[in-house]
Amino acid sequence: SALSLVDCLQKESAMVHPPIVCPGHVRPLAEVSFSEETVDGVFVISACLDGSPMLRDAVSGDWIGTFKGHKGAVWSAKLCKEARLAATGSGDFTARLWDAVTGTSLLQFEHRHVVKSVDFSPDGSKLATGGLEGIVRIFDVERGDAVFTTPKGDKAVTKVAWLPAEIPTGGGNNLLASGRGDGAIDLWDLRSTSASSSSGLSAVAVIDGNKDDPGPVQDLEIKTVHGVGVATVASGTSVKFYDASKWGQPLREPIPCPVHFREEGGASLSPDGTTVALGGGRHGGSFQGALGVEKGATRVGDVGSDLITFLVDFQSGTVIEERKGHCGPIRCVRFNDANGAKNFATGSEDGTVRLWDASDLVRVANDGDAEGKNNGGVNGDVDDNTAG
Repeated sequence: SALSLVDCLQKESAMVHPPIVCPGHVRPLAEVSFSEETVDGVFVISACLDGSPMLRDAVSGDWIGTFKGHKGAVWSAKLCKEARLAATGSGDFTARLWDAVTGTSLLQFEHRHVVKSVDFSPDGSKLATGGLEGIVRIFDVERGDAVFTTPKGDKAVTKVAWLPAEIPTGGGNNLLASGRGDGAIDLWDLRSTSASSSSGLSAVAVIDGNKDDPGPVQDLEIKTVHGVGVATVASGTSVKFYDASKWGQPLREPIPCPVHFREEGGASLSPDGTTVALGGGRHGGSFQGALGVEKGATRVGDVGSDLITFLVDFQSGTVIEERKGHCGPIRCVRFNDANGAKNFATGSEDGTVRLWDASDLVRVANDGDAEGKNNGGVNGDVDDNTAG
């Protein structure tokens, strides 16, 4: 009937979440990252292969400024806790430290190969870098010199991420994780006895996530959710979750994904631990065009699946929503973890950053019970979240 059709259209319309589209880049995005809440608001920084990282307001998406100086693609961009400083890693074999207020380049850290990832320590005093050289370097932000360096590995360092200081075993600002091109994740402790010399840093623990689902660590995010340190890892064809307080212990079985992370993509856990946002490449590949499929592909994804941001329930592992709008494959995704924030960002090969509303996904009541589309998420009782 006409009435039922209207009802259906209204219901469908209510499920549409038009994003804030942030143009300006002219090449594929590589990384998006939010600042914490500051007196001036919350900010989002984007790394892009056009070599010009951009800073924007995290709520409105308004452009604030562009950091000019790199002579190659920028693969990583982060803001310090107060959003006073920005750091970038580039294909020009350098990482840079910037004044995020004026856009001035403050320091340039020379490397011997492409820098794929950068990250500030929780207190902002150190900057970690990693890249195709296979070495993790940790620089003193004030002095500009390398205070720790890991031995050269035979695989690229794809991601670096400090453990939050509030994690019980986080050691303040002393624990750093790094993802490798072979799918493994190393944990480095700056307090270890081998760290007595700047070149003597050795991994104190290793997670081998490559056994059943091979592929490089395409994304690595570490945050605290309800007192639990959670490491979210996108690699191969799934997203894995580890307890960062008990390094290496899975929080649940890996979530198989409608996309893969072998060449691109990422995943992010919502601040309340109930929802995973992810995007990546189409299963079967699309190197032969939008309708092309790789020879020998054992799994072929839906056409256009690499253009979708999937929202997945943490507990069940099922897709609860699809966000569409990008005109190119999803390269990166991050939830805004600032207090009261209810949005997330995606970056695509179409050269845009998009800010998506997430206010209806989960509403946390005063008594701690989650209300919304999700069944639940990470909580303090890790064993209850571990599938076995």
